[in-house]
Order: sequence, then structure tokens, then C-alpha cells
Amino acid sequence: MLCSTLGGNRCPVITITASPGSQREELHQFWNRQYVVLTARVHPGESNASWVMKGTLEFLVSNDPIASSLRDSYIFKIIPMLNPDGVINGCHRCSLSGEDLNRQWSEPKPDLHPTIYHTKGLLSYMRSIGKTPLVYCDYHGHSRKKNVFIYGCSLKETLWQARSSVDTATLKEDIGYRTIPKVLDKISPAFAMNRCCFLVQKSREATARVVVWREIGVLRSYTMESTYCGCDQGKYNGLQLGTRELEEIGAKFCTGLLKLKKEEWSCSKQLITEDDTVLDFDNELQNDRHMTHSDGSVDDEPLCPEEIDYDTDNCTDEDDDSIDLAAELELSSGDELELDKK
Repeated sequence: MLCSTLGGNRCPVITITASPGSQREELHQFWNRQYVVLTARVHPGESNASWVMKGTLEFLVSNDPIASSLRDSYIFKIIPMLNPDGVINGCHRCSLSGEDLNRQWSEPKPDLHPTIYHTKGLLSYMRSIGKTPLVYCDYHGHSRKKNVFIYGCSLKETLWQARSSVDTATLKEDIGYRTIPKVLDKISPAFAMNRCCFLVQKSREATARVVVWREIGVLRSYTMESTYCGCDQGKYNGLQLGTRELEEIGAKFCTGLLKLKKEEWSCSKQLITEDDTVLDFDNELQNDRHMTHSDGSVDDEPLCPEEIDYDTDNCTDEDDDSIDLAAELELSSGDELELDKK
């Protein structure tokens, strides 16, 4: 159990991974597994997020060979319901404190926001012991937009859209945050890459996605939004998304995670049958050079094959000023971006 809520309800945290063998090499591999942290249902009214989470959980514990490979590769820490009080008491967006818990991540209070406080504490502890998660994703539902899409975080895109005085042409950024959305766009019929957005806005600076990116240092920190209504593209064009399709999204997200594990990919080519487009996408990226960081390390995934179009703003919410990220240029670690000096 992660903690108890204001209403005295339990907030469970689930760990999913494969048990290590007794050999020294197997134990070494176990201790070096990377973490993936998934959360959902911080907004009680977004019940579709729970169906997506159900698809994720059932896939990860299944006998599917891809699920088996994921369990061998990662340690999953999953909190299926961040706001059980709100769900039990019929709230739409708030907790029993009357606050939106997804706006409390900057300074959560243990007495008012226990689930957020302890989730952030777990992430901070993981960072302190050198186990910063490879991926963090918070599952949500969207009441107005169609399809399934992701919000991520990009310093360069945000500075460009804010028309910052910083010369973004000299700013190099690890664009690995785009890999999972790109893969999902290939394998999930409900997912729309052109609806994704990677800007950091002032009104979102206290959300899980932004705080985990800025404070914990998770490059791939996401909010995944699933539509309340339906799709306007592909296989599900003109159709409402039901529980089966929502569970499919949760399972496909897991398949996308496999792309991040390069050493697992060669054996996975024999495992994936229905998702042949993932293999094509991987082949496209094989020839791309890996981004080298200032510390001499190499990113754990290839770069995206095309240049990012910074002229396109995929955010269609109400106009919102971009967050002041000037300080981020001084605080950013060398493993995420570096400035070219003339």
C-alpha cells in the first residue's frame, strides 16, 4: 500500500516484474533493470482512464511473449487510482479536500494530498538511489478532443513557441521523448500523433507531467489522454471508443515500451506478429546516429527520423502563456541537453 487517503481508503501500489534467477548474471540484470512508473484516475470523472489502466495491467501479467519480455526488462511501479476518495464519493475532478490533485505536485501536503505526496516521495527516492524512472505516464480522459494522444515536455519546443530570447538554433535536446508517441501512432488505431503536444505551459507547471520532468528528471514524462467520445481517423473513424478499445490502448502502450529496450529488440522481432509496422519503424531508425551526451553516455534509443516542425503548435486548448524556462537552461543536466558555444 502506498498510503491511506483523507477518507481512510487504501491507495495501493503494484509492482510487476520477472523474478530473477539464482545465477550471478541474472541477479546483476535484475538490479540493473530500469523502472517504469504508471498512474491513473487522479480525476475521478475520467473513468475511461481506469479502462486503459486495466488493459495495461492485464497485458503485463499475461502470457503474451511481449509482456514476458517487458517483465524481464523493466520493473513496473503502478498506482491504478490516485484519487480513490473522489471515485468513491462521486466527485468529478477534485478530492475530499476540494482541490484538483493534479495541480498539487509542486508542493503536495501530506495531510491534504497524501496520495500525491507519497507518489512524489517514491519518485524522489528512486532518483536519490540512482533509479530515476525511464518513463512516467499518467493516464487521463479528455472531454473535448477526439482520439488518444500524449502531452510531453520539451524545453526547446517551449522556448521556441514562447519566442524566447534564447537562440533555439544553438540548443541541442534529446528528442527521445517523442519515441513512444511515434511508435503508438504506428501500432494503435486510436492514437493520433498530430494531436500530441510537448509544450510546458504556466497553467500546467504543477501537474504530474511537468513536475516529474523538471524535478525528478524524467525525460519521457507524459500525460496520456483518451477521448470521452470517439475518433476521427483510421480504423475507428466515426466510432465511439468502448471499453475493449480503451483496454487495447493500455496494452499498446506497453508494446511501445519495448521499443526503448534496444538489447531486447532483436529477440522481439520474432515475438511481434500483428504489429509489423513497429519493425518498419525500428528499421527506419537503425541508421540514425545516437545522441551523445556531455557525460559521454549514449541515449538508450535512436533519434526520430525527421526534423521536428517547430512551426506547428499541436495544442488546441485555450491560449496559455508558456512557462518561464530561462532558469531551466542553467539547471538542465548535461545528459538531457547541451548548448553549443561559439
